Amino acid sequence: MKRLIRLAQSGDKLAKEELLAKGSGTVTEREVERLRVALDGREGAVAAAVASKQTLQTRLDTLLPAQKASAEAAALREQLARRHERTLFSLDGTTVDEMVAKLLAGRRLAVAESCTSGILAARITNLPGASEYFQGGVVSYSNEAKANLLGVDAALIEEKGAVSPEVARAMAVGAMERFGADIAVGITGIAGPGGGTEEKPVGFVCIHGITADGEELDFARVIPGGRTDVRERSGLVAMHTLRRLLS
Repeated sequence: MKRLIRLAQSGDKLAKEELLAKGSGTVTEREVERLRVALDGREGAVAAAVASKQTLQTRLDTLLPAQKASAEAAALREQLARRHERTLFSLDGTTVDEMVAKLLAGRRLAVAESCTSGILAARITNLPGASEYFQGGVVSYSNEAKANLLGVDAALIEEKGAVSPEVARAMAVGAMERFGADIAVGITGIAGPGGGTEEKPVGFVCIHGITADGEELDFARVIPGGRTDVRERSGLVAMHTLRRLLS
């Protein structure tokens, strides 16, 4: 499972290290144990791991003098950066939502959502100050809404299907044009429990990010879990799509 990791430190005399691994799949017991073993056994350290549907959180407490605790924390950061170079995105505890908010300063964002039904827009506007960069969004659940509200070609929907990379891109382009934005994201997928096919099973989600400068980034794969899992994880992947597009 692709992991997106956050590391945070707090305290002076007691250095507390928190490792958060986020991905599109359910965290396994094996993954919990592997991270616990990697952290436990360090001098003066006690590690504990807790898994949930979207997050693997491992906390390391080092009961050491402040200076030595800082050195231990630095060594841990170096180890994590080396082992997770491709997926590490924060070393100071900043969430992906907070990172995206900072990266959107001076930009104009619009979203077009189908299977997520506004989950992405809600995440974006959950932080104060979102009105400075968020222009608006469209929940285009039906094919008619995709065509009428976003200008998605009905022939494209007929040819490729409402859940396809091509339609996700057309939704993003439509949102960007209609809201006068310079960056947009389109999301379409099959949240389930019905509606899946052999070619496009339940959990198949397409996400496309695009900027007015021509930068584009897409995601098209099966996200595991039940209906709520698929929808919430799609919102998370969309946030990381924005982060990568803006970084």
